[in-house]
Amino acid sequence: MSTVLRRKIDAAAGVPPTIVQMHAFWEQLVTSTRTWAAETLGTKCEPVVASRRVVSGSQSEGIRDNQFTVFFGAEVSPGLSAVMIDERIAVRCGTVRLHQSADSLADASPLFLKLLCEQPVIALWNRIGKGLTEHKVDVLKTAQSDASATAGKFDANSRYLQVIVNITLGEEASPITFMFHLDYMQRYARRHVQNIVDRKKHACQNSPKSLSDSVRASAVALDAVLERVSLTIGECSRLQVGTVIPLANADAGKLSLSAETINGSVDIGVGELGVWKRQRALKLHQPIPESFARDLVDL
Repeated sequence: MSTVLRRKIDAAAGVPPTIVQMHAFWEQLVTSTRTWAAETLGTKCEPVVASRRVVSGSQSEGIRDNQFTVFFGAEVSPGLSAVMIDERIAVRCGTVRLHQSADSLADASPLFLKLLCEQPVIALWNRIGKGLTEHKVDVLKTAQSDASATAGKFDANSRYLQVIVNITLGEEASPITFMFHLDYMQRYARRHVQNIVDRKKHACQNSPKSLSDSVRASAVALDAVLERVSLTIGECSRLQVGTVIPLANADAGKLSLSAETINGSVDIGVGELGVWKRQRALKLHQPIPESFARDLVDL
């Protein structure tokens, strides 16, 4: 299916673009489903997101009435409200757990199959919930509940992002339906976009151009030091106007460049006296250390 056609389908289904563009979320959903299918169902497959659409609680009768739907309480799962599997996946869950063939469960009651597949579906919720904020997958509390305890309670005024992921069992595809509370997903998408903006901003701040601009805009004073002379307090007290202090080791071709910081004076380079555009100037022999430039950004 082409990208353009997929976008049209998503737009018609009312899925907000910010949710569609959360590529990390969709990759995590597919990866978690793939790993779960391999570990729980004993099948290697490549899950496919077959459908994404926004539905109301009143449009979810098929979810609420399906015997193989597991609901999750809003307290521990504010985003992922329910997961529904089909009968073929439920039977496979049973055969793997009981180490029996599918034929042995041909006459099993729906309630028995539901009990067999409940824990595997909770394991799938656990995998997906680890990638979602505020989902308490590690608390020692029952995750499953009835529909009235979920986020939105599946009433007529609530809206959900319904996602159908197909996995392959044998020659046929079987659907797994995920119901995400839409309000949560919109908040999650906004945080996702803000995180991208923050990362880009941080990258720009640490780029060479940004560091250079910060150095140029800094008000930190720099001192060109010809030579340092140590004097005692007594010697300083005897200094008078006109006193000549010899600089025996002074070298105009070797000046130290220092800066006053909150930690005192710090040497940041070496240079020499020269002339630039008919003015006295200091020529650096080496660039200002990047560590000092980064400190300027943080000031």
